[in-house]
Amino acid sequence: MKLHDIFSLRPESKASRYAWIDYAKGIAIILVVYRHLAYGLVASHIALPKQVLATNDMLYSFRMPLFFLLSGIFFSRSIGKRGPGTFLVNKVNTLLYPYLLWAVIQITLQILFSDYSNATRSTADYLNIFIQPRKLDQLWYLFALFNVTMLYLLSSLAIKERKAWQLVIGLALLGIAPYVQPVSTFYDIAIHYIYFAIGDIASGYFFEEKTQRQFSNPINLLLLAPVFGLLQWYYLHHQQMSLYILMLIALNGCLFVMMLSSWLAKHRRMGFLSIIGHYSLYIYLLHITIFAVLRAVLMGIGISNGIVLLLTLIPTSIFLSIIAYRVLIQLKCGWLFTGPFSQHNANNKTVLPS
Repeated sequence: MKLHDIFSLRPESKASRYAWIDYAKGIAIILVVYRHLAYGLVASHIALPKQVLATNDMLYSFRMPLFFLLSGIFFSRSIGKRGPGTFLVNKVNTLLYPYLLWAVIQITLQILFSDYSNATRSTADYLNIFIQPRKLDQLWYLFALFNVTMLYLLSSLAIKERKAWQLVIGLALLGIAPYVQPVSTFYDIAIHYIYFAIGDIASGYFFEEKTQRQFSNPINLLLLAPVFGLLQWYYLHHQQMSLYILMLIALNGCLFVMMLSSWLAKHRRMGFLSIIGHYSLYIYLLHITIFAVLRAVLMGIGISNGIVLLLTLIPTSIFLSIIAYRVLIQLKCGWLFTGPFSQHNANNKTVLPS
């Protein structure tokens, strides 16, 4: 194991990637970590200023919709490249498998180290892996994305090229979401399907050179900024709004982040966001456990100021999550992140999990 390979933080894949996608993922995952760590400190009876929590809540509307939208962007391309069967196995390997594995790991650790955990767990929580994933801290997203992707795949095979029907399905699911809310597995599908559909339907538009020029134009970004700020402020003070109004606010937030990401990528500013975005899945899986350990250490040596802890733990948890992932890969522990199921592409050629 070479230290340079671990700490260089360069992506292990040299495949061509759309830089603005990684920038957008980087911004989104930082906001995710910010929320999880802030409320983790509150649960540990660490006081944080109201403004810190209010800012967190204000930016909550679009974080997860953005991830679903970005996933939808690549749906048609991936189906065309892999075929439906291989695509399904790939999603089992990269979404369902790590979700199930890390949910079991996290619940088990929280039970074994209950004295140091903010969460109260019991063996009954293993059932929540399938029924109430929202009760399992951050991991619900992977299960929700897998379920949304599979439902979208099935509906796509049924309606063929009539993609406008996907918007109808997404809007209908939003309508029934309040009725299935008691079961978070169904609720997460209902509220996020529309964003995946919009990502798929608009994917061709997003990748056009003309669109990217418009997105990276600073004047367009400045014009959208006050609208973004106003809508986020409105969301902060009206969080019990209709899901259809929330959808519009979330889409505005997604558009703003995508435009900001395009501008940053074009001018190669704040490149660390691109690196963080590349590793966003692994940060998502690892940051809670790393945060719990770091929080216990810092509080154990007498650091109890909420702002100091938050400003220290956010970058440290992100950095150490990336390092932990790279170390585990070097130790041939890739099975912790990717399932073992072999895949066959449209030409019936075996494709190993990547």
